[in-house]
Amino acid sequence: MVRKTKKKTRKIDFEKERRQDKNTIIAIGAIAAVVAVLVVVSYSLNHATNGSDKASIIDGVGCEKVQSDGFHSSAHLDLFVGGRPYEVPSEIGVINGTCRYWLNTQDESGILHLDAPQSNQFTLGQFYDIWKATSSPPPPGTPEIYINGKRESNGINETAIGPGDEIAVIYGYKPSIIPSSYHFS
Repeated sequence: MVRKTKKKTRKIDFEKERRQDKNTIIAIGAIAAVVAVLVVVSYSLNHATNGSDKASIIDGVGCEKVQSDGFHSSAHLDLFVGGRPYEVPSEIGVINGTCRYWLNTQDESGILHLDAPQSNQFTLGQFYDIWKATSSPPPPGTPEIYINGKRESNGINETAIGPGDEIAVIYGYKPSIIPSSYHFS
């Protein structure tokens, strides 16, 4: 009988160990599932656009759901590639109709809208960075830049956009006439 008792005790110990191992595996699985859910939720929150209220800031320029009442100005951009006009795309700086960057276009007219919570000195480089991020890319290369008909010595990143400016950006051959003003209606 002693022998049966040892076998029975071993069997009970073995079953007890199996249950403990099974419970440990279940606990580890539950913890892993909770961690996975937390990671997914955290990632989603970090990469969300806050319910379309805001998108990521590009080159210091924010994106708002509604147009700001703080500062509004316009400039006009003419692009030329090889001496010929090149259309400025509409809705540069517009994210799926849910927010507009402080620098944007609304149609193909070339009018740049500068809408910010407060007065700001924007640059052509900021507009180009928004263009690259939200639309088809601008023409490649290093252009000549003219502001109100005068050659600009700065590059794209340093060229300021002023209220009412006529900006001509020329890639390759110059057009026969470089625009010096634009009539905003």
